[in-house]
Amino acid sequence: MRRGSATGVPAAWGRYTTIEAARLATVILLHDDRILRVMIVRNEIPPAFVEWAER
Repeated sequence: MRRGSATGVPAAWGRYTTIEAARLATVILLHDDRILRVMIVRNEIPPAFVEWAER
């Protein structure tokens, strides 16, 4: 986030059933000018990093 925190952005905390769905949500999130990059992780223990998406 450029300013503030991502707690008020529901799509940032969403759970997506597939990586493709998460990538689609990433495109939507990056339309917000405050968001600079998005990290996709898998909900595992320990969390597994998948990829970064940037402007």
